[in-house]
Amino acid sequence: MAELLNSQETTGGLLRWIVLFLTCAGLFGQFYAYDNPSALNKQLQIRCPSASYDYDFNLLYSAYSVPNIVLPLVLGVCMDRVGERWLIACLALFVVIGQVVTAIGVQSCAWPTMWAGRAIFGLGGESMQIAQTVLLFKWFKGKEVALALGLNISVARAGSVLNDVLSPWTAAGFGLPSAFWLGAVLCVLSCTCNFATVFVDYKTRPTGEPSSGEETNIRDILLLPRLFWLLAAYGVIIYSGIVPFNNIASALFVEDFYASLPLAAAQQQAGNVMSIMFLVSAVGTPFVGGLVDKIGHRVHMLIFAGALMTCTFMVLPVIRPAVSMLSLGVVYTVFAAALWPTYTLAVPERQLGTAYGIATSLQNGGLAAAPLVVAYLQSSTSHFGAVLHFFVIISVLGFLTALLIQAESRAKGVRLDLPSQESSVAEGRPKEKQSLLPKHSKEKQ
Repeated sequence: MAELLNSQETTGGLLRWIVLFLTCAGLFGQFYAYDNPSALNKQLQIRCPSASYDYDFNLLYSAYSVPNIVLPLVLGVCMDRVGERWLIACLALFVVIGQVVTAIGVQSCAWPTMWAGRAIFGLGGESMQIAQTVLLFKWFKGKEVALALGLNISVARAGSVLNDVLSPWTAAGFGLPSAFWLGAVLCVLSCTCNFATVFVDYKTRPTGEPSSGEETNIRDILLLPRLFWLLAAYGVIIYSGIVPFNNIASALFVEDFYASLPLAAAQQQAGNVMSIMFLVSAVGTPFVGGLVDKIGHRVHMLIFAGALMTCTFMVLPVIRPAVSMLSLGVVYTVFAAALWPTYTLAVPERQLGTAYGIATSLQNGGLAAAPLVVAYLQSSTSHFGAVLHFFVIISVLGFLTALLIQAESRAKGVRLDLPSQESSVAEGRPKEKQSLLPKHSKEKQ
């Protein structure tokens, strides 16, 4: 057969769920490995002591994010021009190589090698998520977009949950390097799934289904609407609160809540508690994503996430760690399920890769800077109080930005709060998004 399935059959049948499963599995190992250091903070400090440990540790996350301040933007434009298939395959290899180099660095206690490994890991990690998001939108457009993206995040975050529980146990039983090498093995398995995704997509969507005859141009960045920039700013702010906090949560809980326990037991307890946030996200995101598809209310969800995050950080020192991580899990679930599908309503389809690239680049700018601010506050004070104040300020900014998004969407008539099927044809949406029928279907009409 010249074509296994035509585009309408492909995007409407069982095969799109197979593609979704493969993309989910393709992120699982990557997310597991990304959070290796956060789950092993104290063990890493003991095995590889350093006079500037707070900075050295936080640089593991800044090194991951710095290359992605620019790279996702460039690759996002490339995606709009040549497609996402070859990028998924290449980026998957960077993830594997980066984790292997990081594990070698841990084995030899060489911090520069660890930073280099995390930078290589980052070259593939962030852009991989953009490429998968664009590919999934093409398979699910006009259908369960929020559900598909929610499931993608859910399974990926299951990798983070497993890391928080399994990594401390592996390090205690088999040594710290073994925990990082296990992450490398899972990255290899996910790389195989990403190759399978590319193969299936190539066989069933051979034309790549370009969204329009127009070519995207990096100059088009200047033409993106203000609503997109507000959504991107909101993403930067919320990610810059949740992810850097998770990076240091293990040390905070060990020092402030589990100080009476032996280190191994305290670290395991902290890992178990930290897993709650991503467990809530893994279980809840598909349901919230499906709810977004059915009822809409995306902006209201963004406002709720910003408000709950502010309250959580304000009371975090006086509540049980399990409660605070449960609350942040709800924040992350609602935020992620509502935000990422909203970009598809704010920009033309032909610019989706560019838009996601810009959003991810800005996000990584925040994720590169925030850990360094946290490291400075940790090293300059004897307690985590200043760090928590920093996260409260970030949360308030996120809440205020969500209010600005609501005002802008109303002013421009972009109906972000409609259910997915209604919003795909709502008045005020970018013009080329008003019909999501395949070209050959419109010609028949």
